[in-house]
Amino acid sequence: MLERMSFRWVSIWFLCALLWACTPASTEVREPAPTPTAISPTPTAALITPTPRPPLDATLRQQIFTEVWTTINEHYLDPTFNGVDWARVRAEYGARALAAEDDASFFAVISAMVRLLRDDHSRFVPPQAVIAEDQLTRGREEQVGIGVSTLPLSDGLLIQHVFPDSPAARAGLQPRDRIVAIDGLSFNLGSIEGPLGSSVRLLIVQPEGDSRELELIRERVEGRIEPLIRRLSDDVAYVGISTLWVNDMHEQVATALQRLMAERPLRGVILDLRSNPGGWRDVLSGLLGHFVTGDVGAFISRKGATPLVVTARNPDLRGLPLVILVDRGTASYAELLAAVLQQEAQATVIGRPSAGNTETIYAYEITGGARLWVAQEVFRLNDGSDLEGKGVQPDIQPSSDWTRFRFEADPWIALALDRIREVR
Repeated sequence: MLERMSFRWVSIWFLCALLWACTPASTEVREPAPTPTAISPTPTAALITPTPRPPLDATLRQQIFTEVWTTINEHYLDPTFNGVDWARVRAEYGARALAAEDDASFFAVISAMVRLLRDDHSRFVPPQAVIAEDQLTRGREEQVGIGVSTLPLSDGLLIQHVFPDSPAARAGLQPRDRIVAIDGLSFNLGSIEGPLGSSVRLLIVQPEGDSRELELIRERVEGRIEPLIRRLSDDVAYVGISTLWVNDMHEQVATALQRLMAERPLRGVILDLRSNPGGWRDVLSGLLGHFVTGDVGAFISRKGATPLVVTARNPDLRGLPLVILVDRGTASYAELLAAVLQQEAQATVIGRPSAGNTETIYAYEITGGARLWVAQEVFRLNDGSDLEGKGVQPDIQPSSDWTRFRFEADPWIALALDRIREVR
């Protein structure tokens, strides 16, 4: 779901819109497009239950449509809108939106309009989907299910995290187990989530090749997404980060690294960004600060260039041998993290070329609880290159498939350890 999220913005526009919605229909009120203002997400420990919303009337539909169209018109990275006649789109899709049969159809029209831009970044998020986005922002996976987070692959759902005291944990499921069937159906036709107290049958294939079937009862589960950090042989730190979307991920990493350093010094670092979809700019900057400082590149928009200036963070790992693991699922700010360290810290990159999906998107809160993500910037490295459409190019490309191995037998990690020994 969670695509290339870089900055989170909220606007005073939402309050203005609520007041506007209470204004008599005969009163004409014109407001500018939403103006972003940075905020910090607020953590919550409770499972969020969607609040029923009254149907949108014609006035609110017009307001929402105008906000979305105007925001893209003013802020989209490409002033030609990838060759789309954006003025014509306003007339055509405005009529469709107002004529939509119900709210779901209305939001579908808005989404279709944004997709006309033909990029993998900009998108419209209806109100109910915004709730799920915000839960992940807080670093919490909240579900009625079995208590795992998964990575969809071509032949199954690869388990990335197993949450403590969950049905999955009690059944002995482990990271890198693969769910290949759900309730007798292919994994992509079934769902591990469902009604509270309902049962779900799973076919699990383990990295060792063994398979087993089990039946679990769905529970309400809340788990925290955390980095995997441990000391490997030769005092090499392994830092596995599955997402930069958790707003305190850099703080979690710093705290764990400080604990390792307090035991005894480190002699190298493996930074695992495989299948990391990116996340917050603050997290990117915070992680970079362990390895590099200063001006490491710039974000380019229609308004000009904004340098990315990194400040040092504790612990200071500059000068240590550094290896980064990436694959095709490494995207957005995770790609920038790898590319900057490859160029500025002489890190060795092992894996597959990354996604090449690096445009920075900004979020605008839209009337009625919806959200609009708009591509507004590209990042340019200090050598003048960018990653869009190209991705990070590894220095070493293994032939093995890392998803087929347990962590302890992962051949990519073994290669990374060998590389650190070579350069020390």
